[in-house]
Amino acid sequence: MKKFILSFCVFLGSSLAHAQEQTKSLTEVTAEQIDTAKKLIQLVSEFFVKYSFQVIGGIIVLVVGWLVAKYVANVVYKLLIKKNVDVTVTKFIVMAVNLLIMAFVIIVALGKFGIEIAPLIAGVSVAGFGLSFALQGPLSNYASGATLIFTKPFKVGDIIEVAGVEGEVVEMKLPRTEVKTLDGDLVFIPNRHIIGEVIHNYTHLKRVNITVGVSYSADTDKAIRIVKEVINRQEKVSKEKPPKVGITEFADSSVNIYARFWCRQDDYLDVIFLVNNEIFREFKKQGIEIPFPQRDVHMIKEG
Repeated sequence: MKKFILSFCVFLGSSLAHAQEQTKSLTEVTAEQIDTAKKLIQLVSEFFVKYSFQVIGGIIVLVVGWLVAKYVANVVYKLLIKKNVDVTVTKFIVMAVNLLIMAFVIIVALGKFGIEIAPLIAGVSVAGFGLSFALQGPLSNYASGATLIFTKPFKVGDIIEVAGVEGEVVEMKLPRTEVKTLDGDLVFIPNRHIIGEVIHNYTHLKRVNITVGVSYSADTDKAIRIVKEVINRQEKVSKEKPPKVGITEFADSSVNIYARFWCRQDDYLDVIFLVNNEIFREFKKQGIEIPFPQRDVHMIKEG
């Protein structure tokens, strides 16, 4: 019994000692965690104290630079418009001014953020050199757009025909030219497909060509007079240039009378439909025959 009590006391004593050691270890671990948290908080505080003013300064530079770029671009735009500079060239110069100012602002802002500018510019240059080979098509569009803007073979509002597309130029940008066709469709032509092509510029007026055939027995002077009268009484036909009407061809079945006159691009189809209809009615009314293709067959009787 005594041995049991003694053993129990020894076990109890050792258990209490072990518990004290665990309690001590837990206290030390807790103290270490608290110390680590304090150091982390101190480090974060030092970071914000050290860099917050740089970050705020960089943001302020970006905002102020954006406002300055917008203001300067607006002043340049008004000045060029006042000097009657072409609207396409004006837009190009305004965009270039805006981009240059913003590029300078971004470089200054990156310096405020603590980013080294020289290695960044070197890296961008190397990357740009590599991308220039991969983006030859798009870059050639920009180069061609700059050529079109400064050589000005046409401008916004002109009626042109190029690369199989005919219509009014509604917008000229560095990568592309936007053309509105007679049907009202908006066509985007890459500028590299325009440079080197034959460009027809009809300016504000588009030429209308009409050919009508009359029989060989018809009074051609009367037919020419009727065509002139029909064209001259149309309100949508331009009065700036007088129409040209005359005989152009002696075809197999008809004498072909050709008429050339001008109208606005938007009225082109309406004018063609109206003039053709009026000519047909007047010819029918005044006995001018429009022949259909025919052949004379001569039968030779062998004796």
